[in-house]
Amino acid sequence: MPYFLLKRILPFAILVCLLSGCWERKEVNDIGIVTATGIDLMENGNIRVSLLLAIPRLVGTSSSASGGGETQLETTAGWIVSEEGETVMDAYRNIQGKLPRQIFFSHNRIIIIGEKLAQNGVMPALDFFERARQSQLNSFVLVTKTEAEEMLKFKPKFEKLASEVIKEELKTGIGPSVRIGRFLAMVMDSGDEPYAPQIAIVSSEQGTSHSKDTKNVMATRGTAAFRGDRLVGWLNDRETRGLMWIRNEMKEGVITVSIPPDLGGGRISAEFAGVHSKLTPVVSKEKIQMHIDVSASLKVYENVSKLDLSESANTSLLRTLIAEDIRRRIESVCLKAQKTLRTDILGFGQAIYRQQHKAWNKQYAKEWTRLFPEVQVVIKPVVQVINTGLIQKDTKWEDMK
Repeated sequence: MPYFLLKRILPFAILVCLLSGCWERKEVNDIGIVTATGIDLMENGNIRVSLLLAIPRLVGTSSSASGGGETQLETTAGWIVSEEGETVMDAYRNIQGKLPRQIFFSHNRIIIIGEKLAQNGVMPALDFFERARQSQLNSFVLVTKTEAEEMLKFKPKFEKLASEVIKEELKTGIGPSVRIGRFLAMVMDSGDEPYAPQIAIVSSEQGTSHSKDTKNVMATRGTAAFRGDRLVGWLNDRETRGLMWIRNEMKEGVITVSIPPDLGGGRISAEFAGVHSKLTPVVSKEKIQMHIDVSASLKVYENVSKLDLSESANTSLLRTLIAEDIRRRIESVCLKAQKTLRTDILGFGQAIYRQQHKAWNKQYAKEWTRLFPEVQVVIKPVVQVINTGLIQKDTKWEDMK
């Protein structure tokens, strides 16, 4: 072989020898894909792990294709497998012993924790997800007042898997969403306490019970508040909105205010177009203040009042009413966190740590449990109305004049 030809071929031959194949590949027909995990604490002290496994051949198929009634698999495209164990890993191995396929966690989207386990501390259970190689730290963490396994049994209407329903709702930004990586960080960070959205099954029709599966929907309702890794209480929807204002997580939403009777009454609803909030600690030897600066721009989408929003005085009144509503929401969650739950889910301590970390470590860190309830909160909402809609006056009111 000529030298010049050998010189050209030799580098490619060496590269071919160095290339590695897919030596650790996993075929779909060899694995059981986990889409959601539920963890419960049992009466005997064991941990029950429930896995929602995807059935690939049913995902995306129509349940009416069979021409007959729906089976549970055809409705949900998922299969729940659960087992107990002394630890999460022990329960996981017990589940694996019942399956012909290798459990695959890389597509796990949701981790639901039962109330009893949350009250006794979640870190021993979450330790598995922190260490496991396949575990994804971007999975969402939720807490339920019932058992986690019951949430996974829910039959969704719009999606084939309950995990997809939960994931899509959390992505809307209407309520809080906490991924496992962030939850673990809040547990370990100084001056910060964790929280997670509450998941529940509620009736899809106002005023009816949810005893029938056909009328059920799965939704996030409020927030679970922790001290350390233990659940200490719950926030309702209004308090949850206040928490999102403080934590700068309010991205989307609608706010409705009532117009005073002496101005004609009625209500106005507006949608947030832009929101930003900031915590600024003001620390002295005598007291600790936390200034909460909130700025919000809104678009009016409904005006069922007599206010003519083309007049600057009426627009100014609307801004004042909305700012006062925001203030009350923030005050309610501060009061709940400081006086009732006594847990810094608001992130006040973390704000002090970021601004004055030396003073925090020296003066406040060890005494924060005692100091946090006494922090004085100063709320400064600033509201702008950037759009009042295509019409300024409600036509119904004009017709009545």
